[in-house]
Amino acid sequence: MKLTWLLTLPVALASQQCSAANWTGALVGSECYAELQRNTKHGSHPGTVDNNRSIRYCAPSEKMKSFSIVQRSGEILTLDSDGNDKARELFLKVGKKSPYMVNVTGEVTQDTLKVGTISIAK
Repeated sequence: MKLTWLLTLPVALASQQCSAANWTGALVGSECYAELQRNTKHGSHPGTVDNNRSIRYCAPSEKMKSFSIVQRSGEILTLDSDGNDKARELFLKVGKKSPYMVNVTGEVTQDTLKVGTISIAK
């Protein structure tokens, strides 16, 4: 039993370390972007949807409280509550930009990104 535990411990620790990663994408208001995506999917051909336009339209504003990261691939990662606070602080510090490209470190659980750090992409 002890041998099994000693052999599985390094694997468990390695998988924890691999789960943290980095993402780069556009910071958008979650509700705004989700609503635009719902509206454009009904009856629209996927090739006719302009994600860049949606990203610019849903750029962060002072009123927004929840945020997502839209990657170049189109994958959307919704930030956790702590990440939303960090994104809002970053926005208030840096000011308005469009598109608002950021680098994020953290872990993904289901569809939510647990943010470690967030900064402006260079």
